[in-house]
Amino acid sequence: MTANQPHILIIEDDASMARFLQTLLRSHQYGVEAAAGGAEGLRCLSGRTPDLVLLDLGLGDMDGVALLRELRAWSAMPVIVISAREREAEKVEALDAGADDYLTKPFGAQELLARIRVALRRPGRDAELPLQLGDITVDPAARRVCKGGEPLHLTPTEYKLLLFLLRHAEKVVTHRQILSAVWGPAHVEHHEYVRVHMSQLRQKLEAQPAHPRILLTEPGIGYRLVVP
Repeated sequence: MTANQPHILIIEDDASMARFLQTLLRSHQYGVEAAAGGAEGLRCLSGRTPDLVLLDLGLGDMDGVALLRELRAWSAMPVIVISAREREAEKVEALDAGADDYLTKPFGAQELLARIRVALRRPGRDAELPLQLGDITVDPAARRVCKGGEPLHLTPTEYKLLLFLLRHAEKVVTHRQILSAVWGPAHVEHHEYVRVHMSQLRQKLEAQPAHPRILLTEPGIGYRLVVP
């Protein structure tokens, strides 16, 4: 492993899956460390800080969501959940706890690699800088949005929603996360607020609102802003 290789920590108690992931990632020039359970994973995290964590939820010694919440208490490092749990409620719980993305087993190797690349380059970390979304320019410092060089009028709520999505660009965000950040914790059950304002944003930002390329829906979970 070289100094400029991204370093990935795998927390997975299925030995065959852990071996597959290590072989795959090393063959694509990632540095890899593996932990066979939650306690071992936390010990690894207390030492060298990885660039990304692949986390199974069904660990033998600790629930993966509990580990994720503990990690989020002190770190914003990217975490991709890889789990056999496929119910929407379980996906939402993991994303609400701070996961950046969620892949249901079995998954394709190329899809995992693509999700890792996206998580490692996520631009939302420096969203105070002007950001280009196709022909749309968003300047958070100036509170200005332009499309094709022309100022675009957004309502205060639409702007707040767009800015939240930008700060979590390329990451799945749940309805509850959006509602809490934009409307406040008292409104986390009002999913219709998000649907209405997301529709309005698409009408203003997307070339084809019925076929969005920037503001994507994650069915039953929430949304993902994709940088073209």
